Amino acid sequence: MKNILKITAAILFALCFNACSEEEESVPQQLEVTPNNISGIWQLSELNGTAIPDGSFFYIEYVRKERKFTIYQKFDSMYPRCITGTYYIEKDPYKGYLLSGKYDYGMGDWNNTYMVTALYENEMVLTVSDDSGEVSRYVRCNEIPAEIVDSVK
Repeated sequence: MKNILKITAAILFALCFNACSEEEESVPQQLEVTPNNISGIWQLSELNGTAIPDGSFFYIEYVRKERKFTIYQKFDSMYPRCITGTYYIEKDPYKGYLLSGKYDYGMGDWNNTYMVTALYENEMVLTVSDDSGEVSRYVRCNEIPAEIVDSVK
């Protein structure tokens, strides 16, 4: 009887010791791609794994309710500019969620449709749907710096 009590106590001790293991690291939860989840301000931080060059910037603000966007950029031109339009989200059975847009003032559609390959609370990764070689990584921001907004007026 004493041996059974000792074995039971040893097993209970081992179980208690095992339950007190180190706390697991929390893995960011991937979000569903919806207008609500992408709504807000995003800053382009990397293009194809390379940081954005000094002096360049690209911010995009998605407005959930009207599905409008505003881009502040000095990326592909000498001067900063502000571009507005409407964005669309659709689910493709093979490519997943696709993000596309149409510019205001008759400027046409976005050059590319993007697969949303990752969407987290503070990070989004977009891949050009017809050429998976172009990958852009965005980080969520609280606001667009005032000097950038002023530079496009």
